[in-house]
Amino acid sequence: MSEHDETERVEIDEHIEADPSEVFEYLADPERRPFGRDDFLTLGDEVAREAGSPDGARIAWEVTVADGVERLGGTVEILVRPEGTGSRVLVTHRISSAVEATAALRVLALAA
Repeated sequence: MSEHDETERVEIDEHIEADPSEVFEYLADPERRPFGRDDFLTLGDEVAREAGSPDGARIAWEVTVADGVERLGGTVEILVRPEGTGSRVLVTHRISSAVEATAALRVLALAA
């Protein structure tokens, strides 16, 4: 099995001092979200959207990631839950290769 046959998972877990519905609305809006607009990470089709459930709101997209040599498929999922007076945001990026994306994903999550 080659390294490209394995799935790597990177998670970023952050607290944002804003209402969960506002955070979800911002991240789900294709004109405002702070990621998927560069050559590293390209958003594809939205594959899931669950807004306003008691457990939080979730949105996910297919993505293509450039690893310097080739473009690889994967998904990005964002879960927004109420936490105190703000929101807990969990960003999960799954890709079918060992891409050194941790630092880039942290920047994307913190930009949210």
